Amino acid sequence: MNLLKLKIYICLFVLFSCSEDSPSSSNNNIDGNGNTNLNSDIIPHKEYSLDSFGNILDTEIMIEDFDSAATCKNCHEEIYNQWASSFHALSFNDPIFMSMWSSEKNSHPETGTMYCVQCHAPAAFVTGYSLEGINSQSDLKHSDIPNIIKEGVSCDICHTMVQKSPTVHTQDNIAAVAEYFLNPGEDIKYGSIQDPDCSANEESGAHSDCQYLPLFKSSSSCKPCHDQTIRGMPIETTVSQWDEHPPLAMFGPSCQDCHMPKIGSHSSHYFAGVDLLFYDGVDESSDQYQQVINLLEQSATIHLGYFDTVKDSIYIEDNILYLPITVNNLTGHRLPSGTPFSREAWVEIKVFDSEGNIIFDKGALENPYDIINHDDPDIILYTTILYDQENLEGNIVYEPSKALSYDDRTLRTLFYDSHQYQIEIENSLSGLITVKARMLFRSFKPQILNEFHPSSINNLPIIEICSDSVSVMIP
Repeated sequence: MNLLKLKIYICLFVLFSCSEDSPSSSNNNIDGNGNTNLNSDIIPHKEYSLDSFGNILDTEIMIEDFDSAATCKNCHEEIYNQWASSFHALSFNDPIFMSMWSSEKNSHPETGTMYCVQCHAPAAFVTGYSLEGINSQSDLKHSDIPNIIKEGVSCDICHTMVQKSPTVHTQDNIAAVAEYFLNPGEDIKYGSIQDPDCSANEESGAHSDCQYLPLFKSSSSCKPCHDQTIRGMPIETTVSQWDEHPPLAMFGPSCQDCHMPKIGSHSSHYFAGVDLLFYDGVDESSDQYQQVINLLEQSATIHLGYFDTVKDSIYIEDNILYLPITVNNLTGHRLPSGTPFSREAWVEIKVFDSEGNIIFDKGALENPYDIINHDDPDIILYTTILYDQENLEGNIVYEPSKALSYDDRTLRTLFYDSHQYQIEIENSLSGLITVKARMLFRSFKPQILNEFHPSSINNLPIIEICSDSVSVMIP
């Protein structure tokens, strides 16, 4: 997303005033993008109801209604392989998730199981399938629970969806409340391809019917799981961050445009985000790694200077180096997003004298697991900090269910942040001063790994998003 596109979106915003979910006045079946209504009144869905603890009271959805992803592989092998390497496929089969899930069940014995499962294993949630005895990856591997549950967010979870879900508003008791509108077990799949041809599926024994739904081209399809508030706090609200930016919501790219870009004639199913498999080391040759790096490198820019690129904004006067830094968020949501309380993006800045010696640095870590001092006002840090008491008091916590207040330090959607350093230069120095700045990112704070998966902390990757450098002559 460049600034020219943003200006175009803003101009269009002046002319029109409806969002993605707002139908036009002339036709209530047309949404703000000119597509048919995202929800279809003629497509049924199977219903379920929950008790006050987020457990199934009654459901029309049976676990047998869902097809395993292995069934889809017969006709969609390339897409299957992409999905299989994604974190959708690993959402329930991940060591950090398992550890945090165990903690959640201990903290909230009546609600903790389904609170996490509602998004990490939706098939178990909507069917009420018992997960008793599953407390680790080993338990999961050696259990006889259906593959559709082991597969986490599998093909059928998305491709039986017929209506958009609302945001998940988690209350104080931390009970699951996610609303899915699914129609599994009816021999039909839904997707983003207009006029789909399913004739080849009949020979394979797969579904005999398929149908186009505009919902699958809409960011709304990423709900409910990518939009959750807890006790009224917008702690995990990526879709809302996108939707609350009017030019994006009306005319901008959808979540799919960035996270499911076209690869040939089909959309990518790597579902690239910011997470990497690093527990036993990072495979930099993997497709997953390349997809994540490519996405991160397009997420922001850093500029040694002011936003408006004022000439001579970097200078030395009276032995003081005046150094402005501007960071631009190019994403359609805040940066970082998703679970920003577990993530950190920050600026590493180093100033060198003419002989290459470091005379100033901030945000530089000796080890990838070093802890960043979030109280240092001179460190440009983007994250969210959770507290177990109101008014940003008490202890810092890393599980959102335990948070009573939060400090949002993320960078706003399609916005910029500027910071000016004033660095003292010794009288004895002469020649060129060189400044190098890098914006860095890690998907987990070391404190989380120390608590939930300490064996992987030495492998925690730090990714360079962008960089800039400049040289200034000492007068």
